[in-house]
Parts: sequence; C-alpha cells; structure tokens
Amino acid sequence: MNLAEIAAALDSLPADQKEAVVADALNATKDKVFIPNVGPQTQAYFCEADELFYGGQAGGGKSALMIGLALDEHERSLLLRRTSKEASKFVEEIEEYLGSRDGYNGQKDQWRRDGQVIDLGGCQHEDDKQKYKGSPHDLIGFDEVSDFTETQYNFIIGWNRSTTPGQRCRIVAAGNPPTRPEGLWIIKRWAAWLDKTHPNPAKPGELRWYTTDADGNEVEVDGPGPHMLGGREVTARSRTFIPAKLSDNPYLASTNYASVLDGLPEELRDAYRDGNFTASLKDDAWQVIPTEWVIAAENRWRPNGQDGY
Repeated sequence: MNLAEIAAALDSLPADQKEAVVADALNATKDKVFIPNVGPQTQAYFCEADELFYGGQAGGGKSALMIGLALDEHERSLLLRRTSKEASKFVEEIEEYLGSRDGYNGQKDQWRRDGQVIDLGGCQHEDDKQKYKGSPHDLIGFDEVSDFTETQYNFIIGWNRSTTPGQRCRIVAAGNPPTRPEGLWIIKRWAAWLDKTHPNPAKPGELRWYTTDADGNEVEVDGPGPHMLGGREVTARSRTFIPAKLSDNPYLASTNYASVLDGLPEELRDAYRDGNFTASLKDDAWQVIPTEWVIAAENRWRPNGQDGY
C-alpha cells in the first residue's frame, strides 16, 4: 500500500475512527527519529533477517534505512562506506534527522547520543578492515556494499555482537547492482534472490539460513538449527534480500531524479535506474582475462574435478 492508498483509506473512515487511527500512529512513533517509507523500506526496517541486503535502483532510501536503524533501534552501530571521505557524508545525513551535530566527535568519526554510539568509517585498502577487529557492534551497515571486497565484508561482520540483554544484532548491506567485476561476490552471496540460474530461488524478504561446513565452505541449511556439521553443533544465521526502487521513496520520486538516471550510460542505467542484477558488466580496458571467462570457469568447477561431466 502506497501513501496515496493509505490517505484514501483514512479518508474513507468515519471522522472518529480516522482521528483514533492517526492518534495511535502518532503515539506509536512519538519517540522515533526516523519513520520508514511505506512499502519495502518499512519491510526492511522490520525484517527479521540476521543479514539483509536492501538494494536495487538508485534513490530507494538505502542509506536512510541504515541511519534510521542506528538512531532508533540499536545501541552501538558501525556505518561504513568504502572510503573515509565517502563515510563523512553520513555526518550531514544524520544531522538532517537530529537537527544538530551535538554529540558528534570528528576526531573519532563517532556520534554519541543518549547512551548510543554510532561509529562511521571507511575501508579503502584491504588491510583497513583490521581497524574494526575486536570492536563489537550490534548493527553493522555497509553502504554501496559492492564497493567492498568479499574478504573485507566477511572479516568485519565477525564482530556483529552485543552483551546487552535483548539487544538485537544484525547486518544491513545496501547497494545497487555491481558495475565492476570486483563486486560480483554480492550476487554469489545472495544468489537465491539475485541469480536467475539458482536451483532453489527465494522470494524477496524470504529468510534462508546459512553456515559453514568443516572445510570452511558456506552451506545452506534448513532453519536456524542447531545443526551437526563436521562433528560439532552449529547455529545458522538468516539472510534475505529486499528490492529497493526509486518509486518507493516519495522524497525523490517526485523530483526530476528519474530523468538523471535515464541519461546515464547503458551499463550504469542498467544498474542504477533499473536495478538489474543480471546485466552484463563492462570490463576494464586493461583487464587481461574477460569476466565472462572467469564466471564460466567458476560454473564448471566441481569439488572432485571433472566428476559429473
């Protein structure tokens, strides 16, 4: 249901009922800094997945989702963009919601308010991931996740934890389809939702559970468990994907931003305007081995060599 449909539904109610519904809504959100947009952003906000990928088209309110969760739902958050310069843009965005920079420490790239801590950071070089080693956060958000390497992502999420009773822990990855081969790992990680050739495709918002076997390979399992793998008991974590579209964001959908996306080059238009995760990528001019060769080789690979051919 979009905003127009909600307004129409409210207008159809008797005056006393309409007043009661509005009063209930205002009371339920009175302590919130951020209210998600109706539709996919609300679905993502309340999503139960341990690891959520919220992405697709540009302008779908992806970074706003992470900021809203950090401000209203989490005790200690880490919000990341690939470089520290890019991450500094979070400061302006958070200030828009709070109305000031009270509590922000520019030396530490950290925001403190009412017992909350929001750390802001970048991970430009591969080894920069070490900066986050041993630093627990109950929310870790990756904005433009395909700009990160898979090893950076896997390393940093290892400290998604909290000792506060009842505090939920989760990962939120936000972004558009990759425009460079280095970002293809996100399609592999969320293959059940993004890869049309996946043998067991998942619906948007559907939870799937994953863990690693004794050899360190990721495996999908049936539910959270516990499961016996390699002689030990393990619990799986849930994962899902929820698509984001420009039309879901009324603040941008009513502007001329769509025309900006329409004017992009084809490969960027596929990613940012259409949110197309199956579009072919344009290789760098200096790339020696074409990406399609690498993908074909990965698809041919079997644990036992040529078994099955």
